[in-house]
Amino acid sequence: NCSYFKHFTPGQSSEIFEVTTQKEYSISAAAIAIFSVGFAIVGTICVLLSFRKKRDYLLKPASMFYTFAG
Repeated sequence: NCSYFKHFTPGQSSEIFEVTTQKEYSISAAAIAIFSVGFAIVGTICVLLSFRKKRDYLLKPASMFYTFAG
């Protein structure tokens, strides 16, 4: 998507500036968001397993996954 802005200066012809979004940034932002959601899901699974079966050693990996998700 692009939008055009006209810039008028006195005594000169109008110039058209084109502003475009860069697709590389949006694709990388989407990939980072997907990885972040994945880390949050794995951290939630670790927390649920530690509470359900009294396995306290799963809380440390869960905290690391939540940190990576942030």
